Amino acid sequence: MKAIIMFLLSVSLLLGGCTGAHLDIFPKLDNPALMQEKIAPELLRQDIDAFVAGVRVRHPDFAGYADEAALSQLTDELKNAITTPMTRVEFFRYVGQLSHAFGDGHSFLIWPYQELSALKEQGEKPFPFAVKLSPSGVFVPQSYVSGDLQLPGGSQILSINGVAMSEIFAGAQRYVGGETAALRDAFVAERFPHLLWAVYGFISQFELELLYQGQVQKLHINSGQAWQISTSPSEQIGGDMTYQRLAGNVGYLKVDSFDVDPDDFSDQLETLFGQIAQQRPNALIIDIRNNTGGNTDTATELARYIANKPFRLVSSMTEKLNDDNRGLFGYKGQPGAMHSAELHYYVEPMEKDKLFDGDVVVLIGPATYSAAIVFATTVQDNRFGLLAGQPTGGFANQSAQGNLFNLPHSQLRAYVATRLLVRPSGNPEVTAVVPDLLVDDTLEDLQGGVDTALQRVLQRFNEREST
Repeated sequence: MKAIIMFLLSVSLLLGGCTGAHLDIFPKLDNPALMQEKIAPELLRQDIDAFVAGVRVRHPDFAGYADEAALSQLTDELKNAITTPMTRVEFFRYVGQLSHAFGDGHSFLIWPYQELSALKEQGEKPFPFAVKLSPSGVFVPQSYVSGDLQLPGGSQILSINGVAMSEIFAGAQRYVGGETAALRDAFVAERFPHLLWAVYGFISQFELELLYQGQVQKLHINSGQAWQISTSPSEQIGGDMTYQRLAGNVGYLKVDSFDVDPDDFSDQLETLFGQIAQQRPNALIIDIRNNTGGNTDTATELARYIANKPFRLVSSMTEKLNDDNRGLFGYKGQPGAMHSAELHYYVEPMEKDKLFDGDVVVLIGPATYSAAIVFATTVQDNRFGLLAGQPTGGFANQSAQGNLFNLPHSQLRAYVATRLLVRPSGNPEVTAVVPDLLVDDTLEDLQGGVDTALQRVLQRFNEREST
């Protein structure tokens, strides 16, 4: 989730930035004792109103994203349901349900991260496995091991602590922002350990019901276990970036986040593409299916290595001003003013001897979002490569540059977008990023731990090489 936020805070490369407390992502509580306090119902109801009002005053297209009638009804229902004092965590399970009603992946209430951090410091452990959502169910895509215990890749999770996975996802998706149900479900999968605790209170102890090779199995997870991915053939480049050379002289670069220090990322890419230049693969696959965003500087730097001409990441921007983003002494204008501008900032490709000039395929999927969508549309609109996989859950033209604010009494942290971006081509259509090569996962592949999209792209390369 931090990766998504970091993209919105890092668009200064294109749009000019600002600084202040409203851009502090995860500040500490001024009064840590608030984590144990019970807050009066009337104050919690005020926080609900403050959440909606805070989003309304900042968002550049509130009515275009949110169903205002449905939001108003949900707000009244939640306020009426609060009749007793609550802790922040208890209250989050009420007010957090408003997040999905805003209809924007960049506008939501952050889970009570201070409480979760405190639990981790006490030795508690969130859910230890990454999960993959498909129309056929929820799967563990990779194999894990803890001592003598094993969880094979391709295992389908049927339930956790007696709650069916379908019920868990249906409930948890209400606590995340997202333009589409597909994006919200993808965010639940991406933030699964955090939401499993924040929404259901599950931590450290997990009773899993699994389906593997046609057999239903049980697995008990506790905080004394140390689960790790058991197979990792990739070379770790740094952070969330790995690289390996696949059969058929194909390079495979997996970038799970652009939430990386730009200077470090630049150094890592320089080393990596120097290695690629020596290996001279015929093709390069860049996998951003699990990349929910980060810093646009890093997305830009990666694009420079596959670009064959100057390019821009965004063609135009609209910003709504508020008390926090008006600039020093309010020089930008009055709160509520809307500023629109065409952007003509073009980025130069890397020098010829550093460029990768082979075939490029970028894998995208429902969880590809924010800066990763900016990267995908840059590749597609400039024809730097082929997009393959599944459509993004978010829109190609998306919201951006958020403000953060606290609810007045619970001090829960909210995030809301203040800008709208248009993709490099200038096409204003409200649609997902649609891959040039659409590849759906198959149930057989999921159960076998096979990456359908990756195998389909490799097959395509092999077919081209053999003709």
